[in-house]
Amino acid sequence: MVRSLVVSLVVVVCFVCFVSSSPSPAAARTRKTVTIAAVGHIVIGTDFPTETHFLPPGSGEGLIDDVAPLLSYADLTVGNLAATLSERGKVKPFVDGIRRFAFRTPPRYAPVLGKLGLDCVLAANNHILDFGPDAYADTIRILNSMGIAQVGLIDQISVTRIRGIRVAVVGFTQPYRADFQSHHDIEAAGLVVARAASDNDIVIVLVHGGGEGKEAAHVKRGKEFAGAEYRGKIVELAHHLVDQGADLIIGYGAHAPRAMELYDGRIIAYSLGNFLTYGPFDLHAPNYLSAVLQVTLDKRGELAEAQIVPLRLKFPGAPSFDPKGRTVNYLRRMSKADFPESPLTFLSDGTLKVTPNDPKLVVR
Repeated sequence: MVRSLVVSLVVVVCFVCFVSSSPSPAAARTRKTVTIAAVGHIVIGTDFPTETHFLPPGSGEGLIDDVAPLLSYADLTVGNLAATLSERGKVKPFVDGIRRFAFRTPPRYAPVLGKLGLDCVLAANNHILDFGPDAYADTIRILNSMGIAQVGLIDQISVTRIRGIRVAVVGFTQPYRADFQSHHDIEAAGLVVARAASDNDIVIVLVHGGGEGKEAAHVKRGKEFAGAEYRGKIVELAHHLVDQGADLIIGYGAHAPRAMELYDGRIIAYSLGNFLTYGPFDLHAPNYLSAVLQVTLDKRGELAEAQIVPLRLKFPGAPSFDPKGRTVNYLRRMSKADFPESPLTFLSDGTLKVTPNDPKLVVR
């Protein structure tokens, strides 16, 4: 207990030192704003395959002590749940009959999600159905019992009111199931966002899509794939969703961070990579790089401030604060290469600023 408290305090001190040159989220809140903390893939552990399972000791106590304080200040915390919470189900066969990666987390680990302060998760992706409909139903039931909202189903919108500001979260993925909200039809996806924008002040979009693997380190215009699986036209999609009213887009799919851009004053993070992936994941560079993306928006959805808090994953996938800021440097390099026209600037302390060549887009 004492050790956990000391570790948490050390992380908070490191975090404060790292961000001391930027405005505090608390200061921004006085301006009628909403602060969002976004993280990447979450797999607390997996009991499959049974002979080589990856499960944290106990019920995951201490697993996220290093990073939980970094999310506690946010008004809304979102992530991508990439494993079912269940002890039921039969692992799904793949099209070629070969069992590849599949993840199932025993329900006793669910409190880790609560300790992270998650408010809403994307619960529609390529692994949430790994153990069939019963395990999926268990997952949704557990999330509901914890008060963690989900997005990713057709017409599913999570709405919360924060200091009088209506914030909507919607989710998109590939059509893995008939009731999953697909982003393959970009125009249809835009209509979903437009409807959410018409009734709410801020719209946040969580998207599972885009390329995956070393060959997909750079964000590409046009179609993207993970192996033979079509993963959408992710840049065209993101731009269209902003045009239709999205104020922040968080991408998932790749297991490493991908470039970010500022499009029409809105941040698009094409992949936050892994956040907590305790299991058989490749943690070689750049997959071990991780982050908490903090974004503060005003009631009009306009950017007030933003910051990357750099993390790194230590085998077998537990996140910790990275005082060397390697994720910041990586994202700066990739973003400049993939979106040289974007006015987003990455300062050494992780603060995101907008270059002053367009006064309308400068972070105030």
